[in-house]
Amino acid sequence: MSLGFKYAAKNEAPIYESVVNGNGKKIVNRILMGTYVTVVEDLGDFLKVFTVGTDGWMKKSDLSDHMGLKIFYLDVGQGDGVLIEVGNIRILVDAGPGKNMHGYLTKFQYTYLIKAGKKVHIDYVFVSHFDLDHYKGFIEIMKNEHFTFGTIYHSGILKFASSSTYNTGLGNVTGSGSSKLLTTYFDDLLTHTETNAFNRDITNFMEQLVAMQSSGRISTTKRLGAGETPLDLLIENKTFRIEALGPIMETTPSGKGFKYFTNDDGKTINGHSIILKLTFGQRTFLLGGDLNSSSEKYLMEKYHPSNPFEVDLAKSCHHGSSDFEIDFMKKINPFATVISSGDNEGHAHPRADAIGCAGKYSRGERPLVFSTELARSVDMRTRKILFGMINVRCNGDEIHISQMKEVKKYEDLWDSYAI
Repeated sequence: MSLGFKYAAKNEAPIYESVVNGNGKKIVNRILMGTYVTVVEDLGDFLKVFTVGTDGWMKKSDLSDHMGLKIFYLDVGQGDGVLIEVGNIRILVDAGPGKNMHGYLTKFQYTYLIKAGKKVHIDYVFVSHFDLDHYKGFIEIMKNEHFTFGTIYHSGILKFASSSTYNTGLGNVTGSGSSKLLTTYFDDLLTHTETNAFNRDITNFMEQLVAMQSSGRISTTKRLGAGETPLDLLIENKTFRIEALGPIMETTPSGKGFKYFTNDDGKTINGHSIILKLTFGQRTFLLGGDLNSSSEKYLMEKYHPSNPFEVDLAKSCHHGSSDFEIDFMKKINPFATVISSGDNEGHAHPRADAIGCAGKYSRGERPLVFSTELARSVDMRTRKILFGMINVRCNGDEIHISQMKEVKKYEDLWDSYAI
């Protein structure tokens, strides 16, 4: 019979096989800060718990009523995919190019809800931009009727199958030289009136939006831009805030829209990724989509002399591409960087200079650089690829970053670092 539930109060909290003379005997499992446990027995300073992996006994002092903030940087291959949990809120920021995110959510993270016949509600979705390695993975999740959605935020810039109607593949661009402005953009994707065909994958995404709206599985969609704060809450007596630092929309004599970078559709849609700054208690996190050198210069100029980009932990922009500005990295100045990339592609991400600079332009004597690709392992018996993940846990003061060791032993499962 359950006596309630708790959460691990420290990282790699030990679980013991038994309690002898008031002491835990033989560690059989270690769980990360914020991991949920079901309490089934009370024995003095110890509680018997059921949890992920091997069950056993935990010290009461290693448990808490508060979960804190969890960030899961999933190995989605060549792309980005992040799950965030805080309080009772679930957030997805991108979902990669394929089925990895859907598989993780359905076969691991929320299996207990699906098996119980309950809906998995994702309160907020952020599509950083409409490159398929960031949004295509959402399509599989949207098809699954076990999932419902609150608000889907997006950057407002979509791709068309042909530029015959417009003068670029992203829509109409006005002005000339460095003053070119992309004036075609979308606010609410559920009510757009555009009749021209988008490219194939965006069309599939839009069709799933319509299907979800028809079945009542989505609330709203909204274009998100710099200066907006979609969440600002008090959770577990700590501030949880999400601020958008980009993209920046301009109004010029040529019209209202987004700066068109270097006469290039790709640079423009990447450069106007949604940039999110998260705050939980005293700690901060940055998610910058696929920012590039052109957009980073632009953002530094727009925000000068202030610097809202400095954070404790950052996701590397554009999967560790060489297309970055050192001055922008200096402004981020994190203790740790997570690079999300894959190896089945021709970009060779992460690039050596991006890895080196991520370490060089960071705080601390031992700066940390994590890679979702390096967190991946292979089952040597079956040769099956076991996709990796970077686990981040924060209680508002401490940040712990962990990845699984390749030899999966519950009593010694994690490679963890604190910042």
